[in-house]
Amino acid sequence: MMDKRLSKISFFDLMLLAELPDHKSLRSLSRSLGVEPPRLTKVLKSVGHQLQFEIIKTSSHGYIMTAEGSYVSLQAKELLKKSEDFIPRKSQFLAPSTTYTVGGRGFMNVFFSGVMITSLESAGVKALLRFMDLSPEELRQTATEGVLDVALHLEEIKWPQTWSAAEVGAMSWNLYVGKNHQLKGTVSKEELLKFPFARSAYWNGRAIAQAADNFPIPRNERIMGHEMQTALTAIEIVQHSNNVALIPNIIARKYEEAGLIRSLKVRGLDLVESKIYLSVRSDKISQRLFKQWQTQLKGLLKT
Repeated sequence: MMDKRLSKISFFDLMLLAELPDHKSLRSLSRSLGVEPPRLTKVLKSVGHQLQFEIIKTSSHGYIMTAEGSYVSLQAKELLKKSEDFIPRKSQFLAPSTTYTVGGRGFMNVFFSGVMITSLESAGVKALLRFMDLSPEELRQTATEGVLDVALHLEEIKWPQTWSAAEVGAMSWNLYVGKNHQLKGTVSKEELLKFPFARSAYWNGRAIAQAADNFPIPRNERIMGHEMQTALTAIEIVQHSNNVALIPNIIARKYEEAGLIRSLKVRGLDLVESKIYLSVRSDKISQRLFKQWQTQLKGLLKT
C-alpha cells in the first residue's frame, strides 16, 4: 500500500527534489526550473511538511541537503526516469513494419529509390525499404546468402527458383566533362586521349578492384585519372578537374541540364547501352508490388 505521505506529491515536486543536489542556492535552482524564488521556497516547505522531515538546511551561503533529502532526491530521479514510459508513444500503436532490403549500385539506388517508395502505397503494402549500395560481386554474394529481398542490376543473373526477374529498361554510360573543360561537343579519339580518365574502383572484401567500364578504347591507351566508387563522386571529379568520366546518363542528366557538366561524343565510337533488371524474392515480395515496381521503373526510364 502506498505511503500516505506521498498522496499529495506531484511530478513537479519530484522534479524539484531531483534537481536539488545540482545547485547550491535556491536562486540558482529557481532559474533552472523557471520558478520565482518565493514560490520555490513555499513548495519546498510544503513538500517537507508532507514528507514529515527536513529536506535542506539553508544558510546565508545557500543550502545543503539533509541525509533524508539526499535519499528522496535520488529516489525522485529514479521515479522520473521510469515515468518516461508512462504516456504511450504513437509508434507503440502502429503495427510493426516489414523491412525489405534492396541492393544495387549506388547510382541505381539514387535514381530508383523515390518511385520504389511511392509504389508501396499504390500497391497497398505497408513496409520499409532498406537501400544498400553494393558492387556487382557484393550483390551476388548477399543475394545468395539470403540478405537481399530486391536487386537492381545490369548483369543477367541466374537466380534460385525463389527469385523472379524482369527487364525494366536500359541506360547508357556517356562521357562527361566539367562545364569549363577544353573538350566540347563531338571530339576525335586523339583529342580525347590527351586528358585523364576517371576510373571506377571498389573494395571487393580483400583489395581495391577496378570495375570494367566497357568503353571501346582499351585502358592501356588512356591516361589514368582520379578513382571513385560512385557516379555522384564521378560528377564531382569532372567538375573540379580536367578528368573525363563515364557516368550513367540517368544520373548525369539533371547535372547536365543544370549546366554543371557537359556530355561528349567521340567520332567513330558508339557507347553501348546496358539493360536494367529488377529482381525480387517471390516468397517475400508480392506479385502486385513486383508489377507496380516494374511499371514505375519503366516509366521513369522513358522520361
